[in-house]
Amino acid sequence: MVTKASRGIVGVFCALVLVVSAAAAQAAIVWELNPAPRQNGPAGNSALTYTSSGFSITARGFDNHAGIGAPHELFFKNQTDIGGSVEFGLGLTNTLSNEIQPGLHFIQFDFSSALAAGLMHGQISVGSVQPGETFAFFGSNTLGTLGTQVGGPFGSNVDDKFVAIPGFGQFSYYSVVALANDVLPIALQADLPPVPEMNALLPIIGLFGLIAATTVWRKRRAQA
Repeated sequence: MVTKASRGIVGVFCALVLVVSAAAAQAAIVWELNPAPRQNGPAGNSALTYTSSGFSITARGFDNHAGIGAPHELFFKNQTDIGGSVEFGLGLTNTLSNEIQPGLHFIQFDFSSALAAGLMHGQISVGSVQPGETFAFFGSNTLGTLGTQVGGPFGSNVDDKFVAIPGFGQFSYYSVVALANDVLPIALQADLPPVPEMNALLPIIGLFGLIAATTVWRKRRAQA
């Protein structure tokens, strides 16, 4: 017979397992740059702030003047796929195809708040990358300055796929630039840091499991 005490122990054990599982399932934060229902038109501003699960990043559009940016209005693009490449995301108003053009523009993402919160493993998804088109990532610690290339060139094989930002956290600002033809950022992603409280619960869960098993074994032995 299982007593009320043993049921309580098992209940607490199950609750702890559920808490840990829930924490693990919420490890990634994603910022969609043109979320559903997707729009197709000017954003009305050169800077947009996105918040996901309480964490914020800011996207800014720039014209590129030898690595120094001049604000350029952003554009929500949503059109039919071309050659298997997606055509939705965040672009620029009044540019060819409303996308980032090589040498002329860049879209910069401010990760400073997310980095201060401990987020890590930053990634960017870029679309409208047909065969022969390429893009790169640049990092900087100065708003509006393109900075140093940290990744790329990347091609059509990663269209609409998250690509890791090399050395994420070294810089506060990361930009997407087109190297050949034009491209369109789609989304950003970063991982939550490990939660020490959750890690500390693991020995406690094991202890509760041992206590529950021992209690049930003793009761059955006493009744034998």
